[in-house]
Amino acid sequence: MSAQGLSVDIHARYFKHCLTMLPAQTAGLDATRMTLAHLCLAGLAALGRLDETVSKQEKKEMVEWIYAQQIPARRGNEAYRGFRGGSLFGPHEACENVAANSGNVAATYSALCALLMLGDDLARVDREAIVRALGCLQQESGSFIPHPGTTERDPRFIFCACAISYILDDWRGVDRLAASRYIGGCINFDGGMTQAPLHESHGGHLYCCVASLSLMGTLHKVVAVGDRGRMLRWAMLHQNGGYQGRTNKDPDVCYSFWIGASVEMLGGHALVNCDEVAAFIQSCEAPYGGVSKNPDTRPDPLHSALGIAGYGFCRPDELPRMAPELLLPESIVRSLRAAQTTSAV
Repeated sequence: MSAQGLSVDIHARYFKHCLTMLPAQTAGLDATRMTLAHLCLAGLAALGRLDETVSKQEKKEMVEWIYAQQIPARRGNEAYRGFRGGSLFGPHEACENVAANSGNVAATYSALCALLMLGDDLARVDREAIVRALGCLQQESGSFIPHPGTTERDPRFIFCACAISYILDDWRGVDRLAASRYIGGCINFDGGMTQAPLHESHGGHLYCCVASLSLMGTLHKVVAVGDRGRMLRWAMLHQNGGYQGRTNKDPDVCYSFWIGASVEMLGGHALVNCDEVAAFIQSCEAPYGGVSKNPDTRPDPLHSALGIAGYGFCRPDELPRMAPELLLPESIVRSLRAAQTTSAV
């Protein structure tokens, strides 16, 4: 499958380069290398170029690196289990600070997605430890913190917890009723979704809330028909060529996925001006590969992967479609669903 619009070859080279070496300006992202790996692999998958760009040996080496970031059991670290964001602190035994050498829900979500795209069967994932850690991280409100010792708690981490539970087909670590109730409280007066009740509507939180409900199977219970219409209206009012993440902000390529995927899950694809969205994404392509936040800025793996995935929603005949609820190829999500159906019989 080839794309007539996007420069597929140079974008594939860009993602391969980012998997191998990142520029010095990204040194501050070293602690989130797991997320960068997930984004680069997702970008290649969205282009339909993963298998031909990453060799079997390279996949094997990446799988081993990912498993090396799985936090081993230590006294008092039950809530810190899962995967860490990278190898910044070196071997686990060299770091005695439990809080520093910690797993977090975002890295664990990215690790599981990356392993699946690399063809791993997740046999070495310590599922029980991850499920127990999730149970420690959910708050009374129903929201989640990413790791112990932080005040951050919002739909981003609910989404990560739901994605992890869906992939592992084990929901014991998530109180779905409480999480759904929290998300219901984030539906704003203007139809958008917020970080917390009465906060500003935001395209990223729209995605996290809608995707979480979809994964939990509670989307149609929490989002009534009227709310669905208002959410789609909010999304369409924020399409100005590309999508705006917030009111009165410039369009930003990443919302081609965050808002675009939300619209797909809400059944509003026919409302989208796909020509305008696709044209905006193409205007952000860098001549040497990658996609930037907006025209004339520098590309990065996040905007590149999300922009290309969003482009696929608008041009399904040109690129493979990514599953909107997980940022994984639809073929992988279909396999997950089939396995869950079989285990339920």
